[in-house]
Amino acid sequence: MSLSDLQKMKLLRPESEWSGEPARSSVHSILAFLTAMIGIAGCVLMIVGDGHFLTWIGLLMFSIALGSFTWVNLKGIWSSS
Repeated sequence: MSLSDLQKMKLLRPESEWSGEPARSSVHSILAFLTAMIGIAGCVLMIVGDGHFLTWIGLLMFSIALGSFTWVNLKGIWSSS
């Protein structure tokens, strides 16, 4: 699909609004990193726990990380539109 096809379908901004710089992500990198670390730690605890208490703590941590990941990324999408 060519650039002119995209312009005809009105899928592009007008050329006067082009900045030449890529759009920056509005997701906070520290919060995304913290979410990833909690998720990884939760996975490690589930493995180390071997079905006992640490497994349930790891599952809780992973569930919190999954919810936080979803919230952080949806917040980034909503704030960019």
